[in-house]
Amino acid sequence: MKNGKKILIVLVSALILSVVAQFAYNMLFVKEAVFETTKGGDGKLTQMLYESEFLEDSYFKDTALISSNLEGAIERIDIREDCADFTANALIRFYLENEHRLEEVNKNEIKECLTGFKYWMDQYDGRSDSMCHWSENHQILFAVTEYLAGKTWPDAIFADGNTGEVHVEFAKERINAWMEQRYLYGFNEYYSNNYYPEDIAPMANFIQFADKQDQDMIDRMMIVMDIIWLDIATQSYQYTDEYGNTQYAFMSASGRMYMDNKASDDTGNRLRPYINLILENGDDYLTTTRNFFVCFKRMIEAGVYQVPEVIKEIFKDNSSVQIIKSSNGITLDELVSDGYVGESVGQMMMQMGMEAFSNPEVIDNSIRYLNENKLFENEFLNDFKLVNLWPLTLTKTLGPISSLLNPSTNGKAIQRANVYTYQTEYYSMSTTQQHFAGDYADQHHISLSTLSNDLSVYNSQPMRNHSRSQYWVGYGRLPYAVQDENVNIAIYELPEKAGMLEPHIVEYTHAYFPVGLFDEVNLDYLNQGYIFGRKGDSYVMMCAKSDEDAVLMFKNDMSGVTEQELAEDRDDIKTSVKELIEASGDFRYDLIFEGGNTHAWITELSSVEQDGSFASFVQRIVSNDVQFEEMAVNYVSNGKHFEVSYDEYFKLNDEVVNTEYARFESVYGIVDRKSDIMNFSFNGKTLTLNYQEGTRAE
Repeated sequence: MKNGKKILIVLVSALILSVVAQFAYNMLFVKEAVFETTKGGDGKLTQMLYESEFLEDSYFKDTALISSNLEGAIERIDIREDCADFTANALIRFYLENEHRLEEVNKNEIKECLTGFKYWMDQYDGRSDSMCHWSENHQILFAVTEYLAGKTWPDAIFADGNTGEVHVEFAKERINAWMEQRYLYGFNEYYSNNYYPEDIAPMANFIQFADKQDQDMIDRMMIVMDIIWLDIATQSYQYTDEYGNTQYAFMSASGRMYMDNKASDDTGNRLRPYINLILENGDDYLTTTRNFFVCFKRMIEAGVYQVPEVIKEIFKDNSSVQIIKSSNGITLDELVSDGYVGESVGQMMMQMGMEAFSNPEVIDNSIRYLNENKLFENEFLNDFKLVNLWPLTLTKTLGPISSLLNPSTNGKAIQRANVYTYQTEYYSMSTTQQHFAGDYADQHHISLSTLSNDLSVYNSQPMRNHSRSQYWVGYGRLPYAVQDENVNIAIYELPEKAGMLEPHIVEYTHAYFPVGLFDEVNLDYLNQGYIFGRKGDSYVMMCAKSDEDAVLMFKNDMSGVTEQELAEDRDDIKTSVKELIEASGDFRYDLIFEGGNTHAWITELSSVEQDGSFASFVQRIVSNDVQFEEMAVNYVSNGKHFEVSYDEYFKLNDEVVNTEYARFESVYGIVDRKSDIMNFSFNGKTLTLNYQEGTRAE
């Protein structure tokens, strides 16, 4: 008996020492790669790519000049700076467009650079780096450039010791997985006016330059290109600019947006020149030099792809009201049920493409994959070495631990989004319906209301008190948000304490409401929780309610906030937004709601057509019945009774509202999720997409 106890003590002691030793090793010897950056970024590659179609052949004879212009781009790729895949995408296009004009010395410089690059997480060659390979846009950027580099230099030995021919096969597997996942589920970074250009550029490179022996893949890439353009068309709000031209603001709820992306079309819609190009709307796009846009423009000019006519008609739809419903992405539960948890290429692309790393469903899989591919050295992923302990990985207990502790990293996962969009000629409002209320969030954006090209408004519960990266971007906790037509209701449960790995909490909600950008603002009811704004003939009301006494005020009016702090706040927002606000002359834009444990925000849009004067709109709204008790909102407006109970139900006129949508659901067509065939029609034009057959019929 005594011997048995001794043996048990020895075993337990050995186990503890083993865990301690492994933890110490991870902390001391698993170093993180630092972010290396180049001073010049891409150098002069972007400008040279843009200008190359206008340059004489003699320009390319000056090898010293070409080398000098390529220097910054090659350095960025060589040191494997994060986002070097952006540069590699431009460099391979520059090479393929100008190979016949480049001298051997410059061709060899580009060859050496692109064959020495790392194109996927499992291509470890002894060098650590902190590149992000895994998010949706990076996946296709790396894969297409690898495919084209492998096709261009099939016999060359790449950094990992494999030939270009082998790398083509590596890349084809990832390209096929990426395309199929986008077709079946849509985009994880759904409706992102920041990230869609980063998808479109490599897609354009592939469509234009892929080997005709891979025509089936080219056909499928064109199908996915159609889908991304359908997304853009259905979520674009029409407005008339100062010159009387119709413009299209791609502004919507989104899986990933930054502050400038949601502040206004002027400051954040990276797709404006793309839209103007395909609709032949003005000529401002002719001088756009961004390399992502140049890739798309050159593909269009080459005549190898055209946006289908029905999508152009959808852009131009000037119906008085449009309602668009859609489903994008996949839930963590579906990740398991649909067979995407595992270490195959397609499985890791789906899992990591939705930014799921530490969630209970995938954490064991994540740690195993990171370990096998030495990815703990990546600065983005280095912290995961803390849980790389063999008793946890061997017994697969990381999942239950993640479920129990719920670290804030779980909120990075971008799960399935059911998006409702309502558009009129005066405004646009969109909401990701009933989306995982109370969860942490990263760069999600749940609801957005757009009134003009320079003005959108929204509310959120910020992650941090300061810093543009986490004050105006994402959420500390996701709201329970719903929408019907022109009314959005969002209920927030404020955190009482910081969660695991969460540095601290913010005990208020706030709204972006830039007073100076409105033509008229009514603050008469601010002490009752209401604020009203007019932009042209468009109106907006935001109403904040709490379970206890709370105060709605601009940060400028908060006690203890100094002018210096307000100036620092302005320095912390994106430069383009800062310039817009400062040009208005009114620095009130951060509307704070502080007090209580639960907050409700109601946003209602209207117009001169619906309410007549702005004053009439204000009087109608303040006479509406609104109640907020026990985390439930009752709101009556224009004969509609909204009943919303946090994370429980959304009722409209006593009927429960179904917010589980089809893949696409509008007057343009209804398509089920994971459907084999998609049909769209509008204004006499049609489009049928069949991914398995690789056909797109207009």
